[in-house]
Amino acid sequence: MPDQGPRDTHLTGRNGFRVVPVADAEAAKDVTARALAGAIQAARAGGAERVRVALSGGGTPVGAYERLATMVEDWPSIDVFLADERCVPYDDEDSNARLVDEALGTDRGHVLHRLSEVGSPGDRAKAYAHDIGDAPMDVVLLGLGEDGHTASLEPEHPSLEAEGVTVAVLDMKKPPPERVSLTIPALRAAGVVLLLVTGEGKSEALARTLGSQGVEAPASLLPAETMTVIADEAALTRPRAEQVFSS
Repeated sequence: MPDQGPRDTHLTGRNGFRVVPVADAEAAKDVTARALAGAIQAARAGGAERVRVALSGGGTPVGAYERLATMVEDWPSIDVFLADERCVPYDDEDSNARLVDEALGTDRGHVLHRLSEVGSPGDRAKAYAHDIGDAPMDVVLLGLGEDGHTASLEPEHPSLEAEGVTVAVLDMKKPPPERVSLTIPALRAAGVVLLLVTGEGKSEALARTLGSQGVEAPASLLPAETMTVIADEAALTRPRAEQVFSS
């Protein structure tokens, strides 16, 4: 398990997920950056010549990536994929690829695997799956939406049943609606999964994720053995109130 902060302060969700509580969003960025760096180091120590990382978009992850950029050496040996991407051009304000590139710094030399800008969402999903290949991700960073979605996998959506590595999503509630996402099987195969959750607005979704396992909370479908949740106190308000932590 990568370095994810103090070892004696973690909680365990009812579904077995390890939860690292932090004070606020700024602390979450620091802990997440250290966890990502630790997972990358562990993959290298395990013999990986190239480390495979899948990252998500969002304001809080950006702060973690900016910190991560200075913690890791030999960026050219790291393949950076996207846990999900909007079907928009690279320079669009909604592009996760652009966000990740700018946060890490384009001079780092990392290899960013971008979604094709040509073809239908289905065509792009197939092309991205081919780019990813069969090897699992060494580490994945996910976020959690207020509605409970993770990557671009919404609660109780048919995309949760997709097989293979990627799935095209045509009707995401939050625009833009057309996206490509890693599938539940691809996320389940990852060596380390980090779920970053900050803010009281996501507290109810986090309580569902930690309290049980089911399609109403897509992240809950991932294995406890590889999952670590990094959550600030605002996000932990409802989970604490609903007592979703095991004793």
